[in-house]
Amino acid sequence: MDALRRFLSLATIEQWRALNRDYPRDPEPSESLQLRVLGFYVLAALVLMLNEYWATESFREFLPRDITKGADGNFYRRIWWAWFLFLSYTVPLALYARLVLGLKLSQLGLRTTGLLRHSWVYVAGFLIVLPFVVMVSDDPHFLKTYPFYRRAGESLPRLLAWELSYAAQFVGLEFFFRGAMLFCAVRLLGPWVIPAMIFPYMMIHFSKPALECLGSIIAGVALGVVSLRTGAIYAGMLVHISVAWTMDLLALWHKGALEKLLFE
Repeated sequence: MDALRRFLSLATIEQWRALNRDYPRDPEPSESLQLRVLGFYVLAALVLMLNEYWATESFREFLPRDITKGADGNFYRRIWWAWFLFLSYTVPLALYARLVLGLKLSQLGLRTTGLLRHSWVYVAGFLIVLPFVVMVSDDPHFLKTYPFYRRAGESLPRLLAWELSYAAQFVGLEFFFRGAMLFCAVRLLGPWVIPAMIFPYMMIHFSKPALECLGSIIAGVALGVVSLRTGAIYAGMLVHISVAWTMDLLALWHKGALEKLLFE
């Protein structure tokens, strides 16, 4: 029991103390910094609104009708959705961080220093989540939700194209939530950037199964801590992508489509 208590203290209280030590808040932030960070949060909110209302709608607006209404329309719509999110999650905030806040990409969690040294964190994160993914993989709501591209089990090339695009969307998502939303405001808020990031991150999971939405809170906090402690967002990227691919493959397996894709 003492060992469990020590572990929980190390994973929670001690990590928070370390973040307070590593990222002290500016005791007298300038008005300019406060306004620039406010502008960052307004831009982040606009990006989330754009993704919610325009990611799919823009597909119909910008592509020819024979593509959007054709037999392969659902496939192209999903590919468009994934890359739209990748671009919207990355480009606006990266430009704002560089031009307004004076931050380089390496200061937004995209540095490679220590990548191999922290690789065990990425593997551990995936192994912790994996049992829960397997446990819910035969749930009717889960099977109804995944894969997002409904006909993924009909064509191996289409499945590969979808999964690569799906992965790109997670790269953008991690840059947005565990990169920009943490490092752009950490000088002003200190480690409290993590709670500020959790609320919108949890809310984008409202359309997912309830357990996944709950898990997004826990995972969001954990990944936020890892990002700040390591100065890199690769843990979230790799865990998210590996879990997402596993979820899709398990869903296809339970539906009986995976064996047909691979062996027929």
